Amino acid sequence: MFYNYLFLYFFQGLHSYSLGVWFYFHGLFLNAFTIFVLVLEVYLKYKQVHRNLLNKIFRSTIWSLYVILIVYQQVYQTAVNFELFIYFFNHIELLITDLIGFLYQWKLSQWFLLLLGFYWILFTTRKKILIPLSVVILFFLSYHSEMEGLDVSNPSPLSNLQSKRVKTVLSSIPEKPNIVFVILEGVSRKQLATQTSKYIDFSVLNGSHFWIPMPHTSKSLFTWMTGQPQLNQTRIKLEEYLLEGSLPIQLEKNHNYQTIMIYTQSIYFEGMEKFFPRIFQTVLDKTILEKEYGSLYSSFSWGMDDRVILAAQRKINLKTNSPLFILIGLSQTHSPYFVSTQGSDSQWISPSVRHKVSLGEEVKVLDSIISFWKENVDRETLLIIAADHGESFGEEGAHAHNYSLYNQETDVPFLFYFLKSSQIYIPKLGSSVDFKTTILSLLNSIQNQENSMQENNFFVPNYELSLFLKTWNSEIQKSLITSDKKYIYHSDRDQLFQMDHDENNRKQVFDVHLKQKVVNQIYTGIR
Repeated sequence: MFYNYLFLYFFQGLHSYSLGVWFYFHGLFLNAFTIFVLVLEVYLKYKQVHRNLLNKIFRSTIWSLYVILIVYQQVYQTAVNFELFIYFFNHIELLITDLIGFLYQWKLSQWFLLLLGFYWILFTTRKKILIPLSVVILFFLSYHSEMEGLDVSNPSPLSNLQSKRVKTVLSSIPEKPNIVFVILEGVSRKQLATQTSKYIDFSVLNGSHFWIPMPHTSKSLFTWMTGQPQLNQTRIKLEEYLLEGSLPIQLEKNHNYQTIMIYTQSIYFEGMEKFFPRIFQTVLDKTILEKEYGSLYSSFSWGMDDRVILAAQRKINLKTNSPLFILIGLSQTHSPYFVSTQGSDSQWISPSVRHKVSLGEEVKVLDSIISFWKENVDRETLLIIAADHGESFGEEGAHAHNYSLYNQETDVPFLFYFLKSSQIYIPKLGSSVDFKTTILSLLNSIQNQENSMQENNFFVPNYELSLFLKTWNSEIQKSLITSDKKYIYHSDRDQLFQMDHDENNRKQVFDVHLKQKVVNQIYTGIR
């Protein structure tokens, strides 16, 4: 087993033919853990014979943990460090149910490797021919890709009626309407564009691009509300000026809005409980919703059946003279992609199919939200639909979210839908960093429009995009998006790629001066 550990340690990452990748994955945590298991293996191997069974069980457990560590790095394309290790154990009650999704991503070679270790530990009588045979099989399986089948069918064509209702320029939002801001969990623009609701054909999103700077929920929600991505930090850093300048506080102070947050996940995670109750007048999260509606709606690790929103919004005082700003955070499309339909065939099949079924249920929730506000409110209501980030299902070698800056995780849906007129507005380009400024600019009075148009309003024709992106809790990718190009820098292998916004015409930048200029710009922007 000593040599099995060494084999796994030295050969992990070599399939990429890059020493940079190898050194990236072999960080301080893996090196320390490897030394630990090697010393432990030597100690346990020669321990007292009368504890042989306990010896084998303990060695099998250590081997399993080591393989899980290696496979985690391969599946999620990030190096495990001490901070990530501690983070897992601090939130194990939430993360443990993601284990099923993680195990589903394992390739046959990785399962074979795990079982091979068990064989060497549990059986003392072994034939030497199995050693080279196992190595040959392992190498063969390592290069045999088991790509999951994805639905890549073309989205449904946009109806002529709906296309005529889509506009890309908006100068103001008159008469201070109610604003209902729905944030989907883990849904990219392209994923939502395949869906059609009773009110909106989401294929209207095709051709637009709207990015978030970091594909991680708490950081993304913070950016939507403050305009600050805090890319150089993995946790929310609270500053008084950010609280006072946040969108809900500004709407309350300057426009007399009542502010409410309804969130089907728990805010008691990553410091969100110290942020959202200080900027919203009312916060209803999973912990509160479960107490009131727990017997009616199912819960899972990250949240609740999002239909609980339909019950919660009935408690809102709609007769107030003040306009309402309501942030609705949904959770079903977060892994493990909760499906509420009892007995659904999608409960235990591939993550991509579960996500698609869950997204279909979310569209029905969106329809119900729209119906509620159409039927119960006289004031014009602006529905905003967006997402905290997208989700990967094997694209670019990534799974779930956090560790890829390609469009499947960072290009999210965004649209305005005015419920009375059914008018849809979709900016051609935009980002969550400019969301707060855009909303406040559009709500300003006519006499202030000239000044507000100088801000980063993505609904004005001359909007210029300049956005920096970074993977969460990882240095693996950094990115710069301008009004006509997208750059992704792979820090682990020192490669810079240039592409268009659709990520077509992709090419590696070999011009040393251009590469250095863009990389310096990226690092400066992230700091």
